[in-house]
Amino acid sequence: MTTNIETITIATTDGTAMPVDVAAPATPGKGIIIVPSVFGNTDDVHRIMGTYADRGYLVMAPDPFWRSIPGPMSRDEADVATAKKRYAEFDVDLGVSDLGDAVKAMRAHDLCTGKVAVMGYCFGGRYAYLAGTRLGVDGAISFHGTKIGLNLDEADKLACPMTIHVGDSDTSIPMEEVNATRAALAGNSAVEINVYPGCAHGFTGRGRPAYDAHADTTSTNAALALLEAM
Repeated sequence: MTTNIETITIATTDGTAMPVDVAAPATPGKGIIIVPSVFGNTDDVHRIMGTYADRGYLVMAPDPFWRSIPGPMSRDEADVATAKKRYAEFDVDLGVSDLGDAVKAMRAHDLCTGKVAVMGYCFGGRYAYLAGTRLGVDGAISFHGTKIGLNLDEADKLACPMTIHVGDSDTSIPMEEVNATRAALAGNSAVEINVYPGCAHGFTGRGRPAYDAHADTTSTNAALALLEAM
């Protein structure tokens, strides 16, 4: 990664200032907003941001937990407990509102040419989907995204292309939920759902036990195809 990560603040609907990490391309390009896992904007998230910025995208990653327990978390026992706590207490609608403010800020940025996709990992996958149903984004991408099944009543409102990637051994995303999601979105030809045999939760997490290089590469290529087409 050659791109620097800068932290800025953007104004939210309620007049407060939300911290957002930014990786900028050399010249204007399409926008990607990353919503991370419960562990927040970790070094791996920054690596991913840099990878896409190096490809010409303007990348933003708001801290979704900035209103409660902000910042990245490690994988040690205390941080895992804290990450679970902030996840359990997260206000979904307020989080979507904050994400909408990030979308507006992205579209107003000098280095964004107008098109914006939301890319979610784990916890963030649900918010990529909700960005597609509520926020008028141009693309949505979910890598092993949890809890999408809780909002399938909004499936008919998904108004952008979406690519969803899950492992069939992911205990955080039961196959019953995957099948329900597939059924709810079956009439939408702009949605693809890819299931990776033998892959567990977090298969894109480099250096993690669940990492699977083939699934990571395949899902990333699908994301790039969506981004290039939008």
